[in-house]
Parts: sequence; structure tokens; C-alpha cells
Amino acid sequence: MDLFAGLGATAPALEQADFFRADKLTQLFHEKISQSQAAGKDGIRGPRYLEMLESEIPLIERKIFDGTYKFTCFKERLIARGHDRNPRQISIPTVRDRLVLRSICDVLHNFAKYSLNNTPHVLVDQVAKLAKLSDDDTSFVRLDVRDFFPSIRHNLLERALRGAGLSDLVVDLCMRAVRTATGSSMAAPEIGIPQGLSISNALSQIYMASLDSGKSAKSLNYFRYVDDILCITKTHEAKKALNSLSRSLSRKGLRVHREGKSGKTEIKSLQEGIDFLGYRIEKNNLSIRKSSYDRMFKNILKIVTEYKYSKEYDRSLYKLNLKITGCIFDERKRGWMMFFSRTENISQLRALDIFVKNQMLKAGFPKKGISNLKSFVKSYHEIRYNLNETKYIPNFMKFTDDEKIEAICALSNNLKEIVATWNPESIDAEFKKLIAREVSDLEKDIGGIS
Repeated sequence: MDLFAGLGATAPALEQADFFRADKLTQLFHEKISQSQAAGKDGIRGPRYLEMLESEIPLIERKIFDGTYKFTCFKERLIARGHDRNPRQISIPTVRDRLVLRSICDVLHNFAKYSLNNTPHVLVDQVAKLAKLSDDDTSFVRLDVRDFFPSIRHNLLERALRGAGLSDLVVDLCMRAVRTATGSSMAAPEIGIPQGLSISNALSQIYMASLDSGKSAKSLNYFRYVDDILCITKTHEAKKALNSLSRSLSRKGLRVHREGKSGKTEIKSLQEGIDFLGYRIEKNNLSIRKSSYDRMFKNILKIVTEYKYSKEYDRSLYKLNLKITGCIFDERKRGWMMFFSRTENISQLRALDIFVKNQMLKAGFPKKGISNLKSFVKSYHEIRYNLNETKYIPNFMKFTDDEKIEAICALSNNLKEIVATWNPESIDAEFKKLIAREVSDLEKDIGGIS
């Protein structure tokens, strides 16, 4: 019997349902999840689930289409946000649920208008360009939404999902996911989107679409990235713009931090400049925000300090170079320099290069280590002007087996003679595991970009 026969005759509904066929689920698992070391409440990781895949896929497919699929309570991870703020709650799904969520995410991105937000780079470029063209009688108005994800109303979200052209099947799965508890709570949440799920950002984009394209936004030079909103307006209109946007957000159940209290909701003149998405944006200069810049000094110093005690030259040099250049992994640009490649303040990068060399000398790095050290300034130019052709920035998706072996040996205690005897599958699995760990560390370097 065809599992899709009862889904209705509309072509979009059938096309969306295709994403949950057994063959699609199997393909997605192998492409995106099979090597994942993240585990939900059941403690099962990607490689272990692979052994269960043959029996699990038909079961997932059947439950999705007969309407009985239930998400397992998400594991809780808390991320500290400072001594005076509650920690951020991150929801970690089981491997099975992660597979279903990734399938839902693919449907959202393929069928739901507005589910994809502009990247920080696109927004920063747009704001910086507009700032340069603005006259001195101009101000930045920045709003920061309080508890953005936890405040999203389920009834408004469901209405937005249906308005975006999603089928009943997909809407039902989305709502089941957001109504799944996290941590020790037994009660289904009545409000909010769990953070950390692959669908979280897409759902929030759909939720905010009507505000982003609404009358108040259209009348302003308006930019939004998740919960961080910025507009550029005439100084005498700034307070009015802040109040108008605050009212629009309130109608969606969202509140902004009071002006001046958090430092995140504020009005600043064009001459003062403003911090937005990790950058310092001024009329005639675009640079790296001070807190983001200072964090990189600390992260470099951490690796150098580790070397002083371990004397693991290959590992320390590999990690330092990766911190400096960033990389391409899983078809995405990763790392601090990749993120801050829009800066116009090259002197910041030169200062970092000098700092790294001085710290290496103090730590007793061999001279060959310093000569093999990469440069923030050169990385910047390669990323901006030569990324498709460069060999300077590692693209881990193009590594040969020999390059994978070298990376494994540099990042672990394995000897090259031993690793070279492994079969290609074992080399690839170990390489991906080690690089995924380093890439996760690279993402932390950027920190909160609000």
C-alpha cells in the first residue's frame, strides 16, 4: 500500500511528503548524521544508530504518515551568559529525531518563503554601505528582543506556517517538535521554540516574516538577524522608529530590552557608531567589535600556553594555523577570520599577527614553527579575493587520504606509520571526528554576535 495515498491531491503536499520517504531519510542520514557524536537522552550516537538504521527507517516513515510520530524529550544543555543572566537552554534531540528534524528543515527551505534569513555578512555589508551614504543628521536605532525563542507564541507560529504554504503533515510535525519538553520537565511547553534544533531558525524566520515585510519595517531602513534589529533613520525620527517597532514586536508577543538598561536597545548617532553582529559600524569605518577582537587574543594565548606545558609542536601549530585561517568544512565557511572578513581595519589583523609571533617566541616554539605560521592579514586577502582558488585556507572536503593522515597525526597521538595502515573508511571517520571537534572550537571563537 502507498503510504502517500491519503495525503490529499495537492502537488505541493505530495512533494513535501517526498522528503519523508524511506530512501530520502536513508540518504540524509548518511550525508549529514552518520558520523555525528552528539547524543540525545537515549545516549545513542550516529555511528551506533547506523547499526539500527535498517529497522528504524521503515518505522519512522510509517509513524510520520499515520500521524503517530512523537519526538523524545530533548536533552538539556545550559550555556552561561554572565553572572546576572539566566543561562541559555539548548535542546539536544536523539539521533532519530535529528534525522526527522533535518528532513523538516529541508522542506522548510525548499517550500516556505522567508524561511532562510540573510547571512550576517549580507546585513553588515548593507548597513555599512548605507551608513557611508548617510548624512550626519542620522542615527542608528538598535533593538534587542528579550528571550526571543522562548517567547514565540505557538498559535501565531502555526498560523504563519500554514500561511507559508506548508502541508498539514509538515505543520503537524513542526508543532509536535516545538511542543516537546526539554530536560527534566514533563509538561509540554505552551510557548516558545526550543533552541538548538535544525528547524529553530527557519521557524523563527517564518514567524517574523510578516513583521519584516510590514508597514513599519518598509518605512525604515530595517535590518534583522534573529533577535537583533537595527534601523538607520533621521535623528529626529529615531525615538518614533524605536517605539513603532516595539509595538509591532509586542503584537507578536515579543518584548525588547528597555533603552539604556542592557546596552542592547539603544539610539546612537552615526558619528558614534554602533556594534552590530560582531562588527563596529561607523560612517567611515567597519571594524571588529572590541569584545570579539579581545576574545581572539585570549584564544591564541590559550593554545600557546598549552604548548608550554605539552611541547606538542605539531598539534599546537596545526591548531594555531586553523585559528588564523579558518577553513571550509561540510561545505560551509568556518572560523573567526571567515566571519570577520568584512573588516576594513587591517591594522587589527596586523596586531594579531605580531601578538602570535611574540607569544610563540616566549613559549619557546622552534624557529621552524614560527616560519610555518600563517598570517591573519594574508588569510584576509585570500578569503576576500581568492577563496575559490586558494590553497592557503584548508578546504577539508577536498583533502586527499594523505592529507587526512597528516591531519589525524597532528591532532592526535597516532603515528603516521600506524594510521597509514588503516582502511580508507577508518581514516575518513577519524579525520571527520577530529576536524569536527576543531571546527566546533572555531565557532566558539566568534562568540555571541549580537
